[in-house]
Amino acid sequence: MRIRVDKIVYPGRRLGLAGGKVVFTDAGLPGETVEVEVVRDRRSYAEARTVAVVEPSPRRVAPRCGHYLACSPYQDMDDGLELEVKRGQVAEIMGRELRRPCGPPPVTASPESWGYRNRIRLRVRWSEAGRAELVYHEPGERASFVPVDRCYLVPERVNGLLARLRETIEAGPFRSVEAIEVRTSRTRGDSLVALDLASEAEKAALGEALAGARKELALAGAVASVFDGKRRRDERLFGRDFLEETVGGRTFRAGARSFFQANVGILERVFDDVAAAAAARAGETVADLYCGVGTFGIPLAARAREVFGVEPDPGNIGFLKRNLALNGVGNFAVCEGTAEEWLEEILGRGPGVVVADPPRRGLAPAVVAGLVAAPVPLLLYLSCNPATLARDLKALLGAYELEALRVYDFFPHTPHIETLAILKWGT
Repeated sequence: MRIRVDKIVYPGRRLGLAGGKVVFTDAGLPGETVEVEVVRDRRSYAEARTVAVVEPSPRRVAPRCGHYLACSPYQDMDDGLELEVKRGQVAEIMGRELRRPCGPPPVTASPESWGYRNRIRLRVRWSEAGRAELVYHEPGERASFVPVDRCYLVPERVNGLLARLRETIEAGPFRSVEAIEVRTSRTRGDSLVALDLASEAEKAALGEALAGARKELALAGAVASVFDGKRRRDERLFGRDFLEETVGGRTFRAGARSFFQANVGILERVFDDVAAAAAARAGETVADLYCGVGTFGIPLAARAREVFGVEPDPGNIGFLKRNLALNGVGNFAVCEGTAEEWLEEILGRGPGVVVADPPRRGLAPAVVAGLVAAPVPLLLYLSCNPATLARDLKALLGAYELEALRVYDFFPHTPHIETLAILKWGT
């Protein structure tokens, strides 16, 4: 069957029509004619996979990574088209869910479209020939994998480090290693390695093997963990268990498992926009409801009366406290727990600004309800999922006015989208 791809819908499915019926497929650019094979035929639509591009778009480009479909499937389009696609997806989702016209929002491109990621996580698989391979899962699969020899989304020095890690694991052989995560400081240039192990048996020997190449590979340190049935607990193998990054004049420390934005270059642009939006509320109280290691709360503290930073994860809390000391921030109260647990008390303090940077699932229903029941003058909501953002905005717009939406291309060549919603009340 041949279809013409009309558009790419979030989070990356290609949509076309066949005899008036909607067909979703996995590859193709807007305007292209593609040959597809139907894998599931439903009453109102069909799901397919693309087997050939019959009439390619002039905006199609050759992907750089051999494994690109597993991690960055937008590598086959030019940068301009990618930004158009993401802007259009946000406008479509918002218009549909909010039931009001929503023009395409402005998009801030990443300063770097290659080598921008400061973090990569790969699984380790052993071939029948006894070779250790670094792999991603095949798209949509849990039991099949695609080898990763080089990734162009991370700095080249990280590819060299990954190659050396693979050689070290294979030479051991350290068969207990199940996964590798490498985090790299854009500011300092050093890296932190985190290893997931199946058992404790090889931990000491593995640490010694990696420590031997510490200077050569610019390793700040390495940690390893074994799943104990409930969670993974990292143990330092050598060196430091954190990296330092300087963004917007502030220094942040983050551990191997801490959440920190993967694209530091564009994070500075978001800092500028958040600071500009909050400038009119200078001198007032700020609440950072999902503060992590202090990414937004610490910069905002300089012009705030006080900041309440809410964070439930013990590891993040430890680094948050260190970052407050590193940056000389004294007007910041650390609230250990969830946003749901702290919201009523914090709103009772009359904050002028609330910042929310939740995980992909969006705001907890209780947080949305609380912010609607007791609105704040300025709500800054940074979302990594436009679908859950639209869901939350549908409820929040009962109390707030949506002043602006801004899209940031934090993850070039991938379907991921970061969106800042600026909401105001009482103006």
